[in-house]
Amino acid sequence: MFLHLLKYRLKSLIRGKSLIFWIYAFPIVLGTFFNLSFGNMLKEDEFSFSPVPVAFVAEGNTDTSFEQILDGLSKEGEDQLFKLTKTEDGNAKELLNDGKVDGILYASPKLSLTVTGEGVNQTIIKSFLEQYLKDKTIYEQIGSTHPEKMEAAISVLSKNIQFNNEISFSNTKMNNLSQYFYALIAMTCLYGSFIGTVCVEDIQANLSVIGARRGIAPTHKFKAILADYIGGVLVNFSSVLLLFFYLIVILGIDFGTRIPYILVTGLLGSVIGVSFGTFVGAISKIPSHLKDAIISVLSLALSFFSGLMFNNMKDIVEHHFPLFNRINPAALITDCLYSLNMYESFDRFYSDIAIMGVIAALLLVGTYFMLRRTRYANIPGIF
Repeated sequence: MFLHLLKYRLKSLIRGKSLIFWIYAFPIVLGTFFNLSFGNMLKEDEFSFSPVPVAFVAEGNTDTSFEQILDGLSKEGEDQLFKLTKTEDGNAKELLNDGKVDGILYASPKLSLTVTGEGVNQTIIKSFLEQYLKDKTIYEQIGSTHPEKMEAAISVLSKNIQFNNEISFSNTKMNNLSQYFYALIAMTCLYGSFIGTVCVEDIQANLSVIGARRGIAPTHKFKAILADYIGGVLVNFSSVLLLFFYLIVILGIDFGTRIPYILVTGLLGSVIGVSFGTFVGAISKIPSHLKDAIISVLSLALSFFSGLMFNNMKDIVEHHFPLFNRINPAALITDCLYSLNMYESFDRFYSDIAIMGVIAALLLVGTYFMLRRTRYANIPGIF
């Protein structure tokens, strides 16, 4: 009996043209517009490193090895770290004041650095100088105490030295525009609330003809509700899978290699979407047309705060009202996808999944208490 109910619920949902458009076609159309709008920006790396412009005042230089290292790191190529300008003190200060270099390295009376800010480039120059001075001190100590081990020390300290090395935790080319597609997935999950509303209305005799017919049928009510709910989740999850396929295979959007975890995120997002719809649909005092409006507005609003229209919106909320990101289902879904691509650890992903599970459970419990023991004295205006 349960499979029979599930089968016909699936047929009923798939034949709803309006419903199918909003959960299957609309996200694909929106994803296509995103891709057309962003164009080649999606193929660019999130962070493109450029050599750090730095001036070197070599007057009175007695440390030739330092200058040789600077020259080596300034050679054009993929590993170029500095864009070096050798000049006198006055011209170097002028370049620094004009913003044409990010720092000045002085060779005498001792190696020193002058910068005017605390940005990334200034930090790179400072770290380089500190590392050089540290290694130089080690060499001098070894040379004075154990000169016979100098060759071995040079071999160890110079091993695997890489100043400019790009690493990735998930083999994913993360792009700041990816947030739009994460939010699109979240919106599709929340659009499952339309399905949830239809499923609940179809078992309430005072809201639909189908509900009135099913109300007098001998079918156990719990089986009917469970079949409708599972059917709704399956249909919504299939729309999420279709969207993933379109974005990844057709448009070439990179979601990373952790596919099973991505699918878990989509499935739990579908559960939340349908559960949200059943919760709103179970509020019998709200007219059907008003329920659709509430769901539409809330779904878009939650998706907006997760970055659907402005990709930095979730970060803005995180700085001003972080609790909202912890309870916003759309933000949690996008955060799951983001953490899978950015972090080697799964701690943040599991935390988001746990919160999503709690939200889904609360919505289902609320729906249960509103639907249980529903009785009708009469059903006016249905037939």
